[in-house]
Amino acid sequence: MSNIFIQTDHNDPEYAFFDKYRKVIFKGLWTPAKYQRLIEGEVAECQRLPRVDKETINKCILAVAMVEDKVKTFWSNIANDYPQTIIGDVGGLFAYTEVVHRISYAQLMESLYINPQDVKLYPVLNDRINYLTKYLKYAKTDGVESDFIEQRRKLKKLCLFTTLVEKCSLFTQFYILMSFAKNDKGLKSISSLQQSTAIEENIHYTFGLDIINIIKNQNPNLWDNYVIELVEKNIKAAYKAELKLIDWFFEEGVPDHLSKKEVVNFLNYNFNIVCNDLGLDLNFDFDKKYFDEVNHWFVLKTTAPVEPDFFMNAVGSYSSSDEQYNLDELQF
Repeated sequence: MSNIFIQTDHNDPEYAFFDKYRKVIFKGLWTPAKYQRLIEGEVAECQRLPRVDKETINKCILAVAMVEDKVKTFWSNIANDYPQTIIGDVGGLFAYTEVVHRISYAQLMESLYINPQDVKLYPVLNDRINYLTKYLKYAKTDGVESDFIEQRRKLKKLCLFTTLVEKCSLFTQFYILMSFAKNDKGLKSISSLQQSTAIEENIHYTFGLDIINIIKNQNPNLWDNYVIELVEKNIKAAYKAELKLIDWFFEEGVPDHLSKKEVVNFLNYNFNIVCNDLGLDLNFDFDKKYFDEVNHWFVLKTTAPVEPDFFMNAVGSYSSSDEQYNLDELQF
């Protein structure tokens, strides 16, 4: 049996199935230009919204932008931990998508006059940044530790990044921002950006989960009580931080087409998915009937089909084939 931690001199066929991730990203390549010009046309529309709506929108965009600014290096470095050719290929493509996300949200903040320096004013945002950024540190060793300890550290980092950064930390904001277009309150282009980003984050999450499951199969001794307890502890801490963020989003009130119950139910669903996928004995209760009636629309819009050309049908013309722009006019 191959070992995903050990470098081979060729593209190991055991990991050939990862090529589906490379293909789907190639199919859906886009640039910030796709949404830049569309969103600029929605600025006036956004400014006409009630104050409560604008406050919620601005806070959600700031929260997403701060995370997107922190994740660019993880995927580009993943082959350092798992030196397989195809993993390096996919990681490089994922790194490209994260750069596109970062630039797109930076442009969105600029268009809506959101100051990224405002993050310093909000302890709840700093708490999130602190709990997320510690998972981005490279799992270095001092040359003394055994392979077991080093590999276990890499697994821990992958678990926490995949679940908390790629799945749990952003999706309530995507949900809130996309809800405006769903309820005919405008912001269709901003909603399209959330949809495109969420689809890709879901793909990143699934890829990370595939690697985790391979490690569990090849090296079951690494998934020991130490790792399980540490992952569970950090998931619980992340959940508390995300609940505080929801309170902050709605500090000035809740947009009339939403409810806090709806958003918290969706948050609980996401955390429950992560725990089930990792096989953890953790449960975040959510109302299944309420989810099916109120929340499920988001899953339908952000779950990519199996076919590698699913991006071609995404909202906002996800394919980049029809993009026309002047590079000199773009502000990167």
